[in-house]
Amino acid sequence: MSRAWLLLLAGLALVLPHGAPDRDGRPLGRRLLGPFGSLAAAWEWVAFDAAVHEGQDEAAWLAARRALSWDPLPPAGWIRLAEHLWFLRGSAERVPDPSERTRWFVAGLEVLQEGVEASADPAQVALVRARMLGLYLAPLVADGAIAWPGGLEAVAGAAREAMALAVELGADPSLPEEFEDPLEAFEREHAEGHGHDHDH
Repeated sequence: MSRAWLLLLAGLALVLPHGAPDRDGRPLGRRLLGPFGSLAAAWEWVAFDAAVHEGQDEAAWLAARRALSWDPLPPAGWIRLAEHLWFLRGSAERVPDPSERTRWFVAGLEVLQEGVEASADPAQVALVRARMLGLYLAPLVADGAIAWPGGLEAVAGAAREAMALAVELGADPSLPEEFEDPLEAFEREHAEGHGHDHDH
């Protein structure tokens, strides 16, 4: 093997993150950036927070998608974006029509499905998805606040399937957090005084 090839391999060994999960679905160019990709993602999450604070929904969405593109492995990013869609963009204060709200809840669930497929901890993302369906969405559908296709029966079935997948992936559904209202968890994790509107 030539010296040039040896130098190239040595350089790649320094740049590639050690112990990177096999689930890393980023293009090779992004993976070669190693920790610089995570730094770029962190910067985009700062931009996301700033856009949310300013009420710039589309800018927040784009910043979050860029962050997840740079570094899709942390499950928290997928959960963060889904919660934004559910509790802010899909809140009753912003979208009072039950049919319109459905679209934001579908979007949040789709984001989490992406996270199940792309993150380094699919079990955690899948468990959040299951809890969201069973603990938050189901009561809203039962109350008529969300016009879900198939009604409560469809949501309950989706929640059971989601929990089965989470358990299959290694999640522990017996953890106390399973019984926590997802909205309460979301609000507790965010500092007070941001001026955002939530459902109550």
